[in-house]
Amino acid sequence: MTKSGLKIATPRLRNDLSAAAPSVAEIEDEDRLLDLLLEEVDLRDLEAEHLEISGCRLTRCDLGGSELEKAILVDLVLDHCDLANARWSDASATRVQINSSRLTGFAGPALNLQHVTVRDSVLDFSSFRFAKFVRAEFTDCRLQSADFVSADLSGTVFRHCDLTGAEFSQVKANGAVFVDCTWEGTRGIANLGGATIANSSPIDALAVTLAMASALGITLGDPDDFPSS
Repeated sequence: MTKSGLKIATPRLRNDLSAAAPSVAEIEDEDRLLDLLLEEVDLRDLEAEHLEISGCRLTRCDLGGSELEKAILVDLVLDHCDLANARWSDASATRVQINSSRLTGFAGPALNLQHVTVRDSVLDFSSFRFAKFVRAEFTDCRLQSADFVSADLSGTVFRHCDLTGAEFSQVKANGAVFVDCTWEGTRGIANLGGATIANSSPIDALAVTLAMASALGITLGDPDDFPSS
């Protein structure tokens, strides 16, 4: 359970995972990768539909530029992996942990994520349009210019994340929690109705105020500019 009270289930992995190193050419549509340990495997530019990856641990694997359509990801741990510029559309992820990984430019349109944690990872310019997050948490992540347009973030926790320039237009955010995040240049912040924003830094709190005021068309002035007559 996180400090916000959100219960997130962890991946269920067997103790005796089988080491494997499949190549891109060996993986086809509708294949199933089950209970495997993949270390430093090169899967760049992998293309597959309805691929199932379940009960696996991936360490220092390269999935950059991969295109997985309607993938099924269950009980999965990714440590120090590269998913830069990957596109995983209409995929579902359940009990997935992503740690210290690179997801710059990652695109996950209409992703469905349940019990997912992302820690200490870079997601600059990532896109999660129309994605649905159910019990998800981002911790110590950089999400500069990330795109959450029309995503359902209800109940999602963002903790110590850099949301500089992120886009939240048309999101659903009831119950979402943002703890000590950076907000400079964040767009669509007026759509975060129902969310809780907690900042211990006065500078970050001011950034939220400025972004909200701008979204609502409110000008914040200095009292000295309006002397009494």
